[in-house]
Amino acid sequence: MVLFSPLELDSITVENRIVKSATAESMADDDGFVTEKFVEFYKRLAEGGAGVAITGHMFVMDDGKAHRKMTGISRDEHVSSLKKMIEEVKKVNKTQILVAQISHAGRQGPFNPVAPSPIPDPVMKVTPRELTKEEIEEIIDSFGDAARRAEKAGFDAVQLHAAHGYLLSEFISPHTNRRKDEYGKERAKILLDIKERIDEKTRIPVLIKMNANDFIPGGLEIDEAMRIAKLLEKAGFEAIEVSGGMFESAHHTGYNVVCQNVSKSGEGYFKEFTKKIKEAVSIPVIAVGGIRSKAFAERLIKEGYADMVSMARPLIRDPYLPIRWMRNEIEASDCKSCNLCLRSVSMKELGCYSD
Repeated sequence: MVLFSPLELDSITVENRIVKSATAESMADDDGFVTEKFVEFYKRLAEGGAGVAITGHMFVMDDGKAHRKMTGISRDEHVSSLKKMIEEVKKVNKTQILVAQISHAGRQGPFNPVAPSPIPDPVMKVTPRELTKEEIEEIIDSFGDAARRAEKAGFDAVQLHAAHGYLLSEFISPHTNRRKDEYGKERAKILLDIKERIDEKTRIPVLIKMNANDFIPGGLEIDEAMRIAKLLEKAGFEAIEVSGGMFESAHHTGYNVVCQNVSKSGEGYFKEFTKKIKEAVSIPVIAVGGIRSKAFAERLIKEGYADMVSMARPLIRDPYLPIRWMRNEIEASDCKSCNLCLRSVSMKELGCYSD
């Protein structure tokens, strides 16, 4: 079964094609240091057998937080608790690839809403302040430092969060980036600059999660996303996870684009976008979005939609789903797409709150 076959990236090898996609945990203290609940969450995922586990987004700057109890990687002091977590997880499953997702909230952050351009966000009810070029340089450097800390802590790779309307997503979207300088003329420039800065500071492999479509009038669409994907491959990114939507998308669509109800949308609701990106690049491409069954996950890989499959809600409900699939104990997750897990992260720790 191809789903449980290894895959070689440029710098790392994964033991199977199942990825735990990044989801905010809200399991850090007020300063961003991870708690024992965070460690136990990732130990269960390691026991569960996913080939790759990507953390929820970690803030690279103190004023770039997206929510309370968010994990930090903005200061050298954060390294020790992250290192302890990785040591504990590796005792459980030494072959699982651990990836730190690094992020800045941008205009979707409550503490310092900034963006490439001052475009009002009707969901957050804020008009962000436009970043200066000097501030952009500081942000680029902060991502580089965050990657250096991730390597020091023992992570196998980092993933830039350029999806879902956070700052890097805002830069590549023509809706939220209307700059006239070099960061507007080539909206992917910040991603390329961050990759270059990371390479200057560390040798850690770099993955990326990016939107293929913003689902907003005048936003990023698939043709532009394919062009950007080619630039990312050329720059040395090792894999692309393909997603879509941002907070504002719901204002136009009337539903949560990122976390759709699978009973209505069907499994793999971003699969056609993912296939387009895969056709544009030769590096591994990761499918995410409503994957629930082993047969469907296998088909996505066999039919050339993606090289790996990524899940969040099913693994929140049952972190042992991959090993249960491998043992033929179950064919599909019983996740109901109720989204109670995600709605709760601003108030309490990540977990399945469905009956």
